[in-house]
Formats: sequence, C-alpha cells, structure tokens
Amino acid sequence: MNLVDGEVLDIVREDGMRMGKVRVGGLLRKATFDLIHDAARGDRVLLCDGGAIGRAENETTTETNYVPCDPW
Repeated sequence: MNLVDGEVLDIVREDGMRMGKVRVGGLLRKATFDLIHDAARGDRVLLCDGGAIGRAENETTTETNYVPCDPW
C-alpha cells in the first residue's frame, strides 16, 4: 500500500467515473476521485494505490526517520 499526497490539476469524468490528474512531487499521476466528491482543482489530496482517499487540509513535510541498527 502506497500513501502519498499531491495537488489536483484536473478532474474529468471518464466511463462514468471521476478521474483526475494529480501532481505528486514532480510526477503526474492519474487517480480516481469516486471517494472524494468535493475535491477541486488546486486541492491537496491523499492517494492510496491510484485512488484519492481524502483531502489534505494542511501542507505537510515528509520526514524520514532513520534508526541505525547493528545487524550483528
């Protein structure tokens, strides 16, 4: 399961489904918007495996926590 956030660039209807383009970092992703009916251009959304599952209220920074461990 992949969970990322991105900015909505466009939302259209394709084959009865709400589909959209989302900018994640520097990449463009295609996502379904059937779970979020109030998403609009410019919103930040959370994507899980190609589907928008929620709106992100505030911009967040991703932190990587690295804990070194001794394998021996």
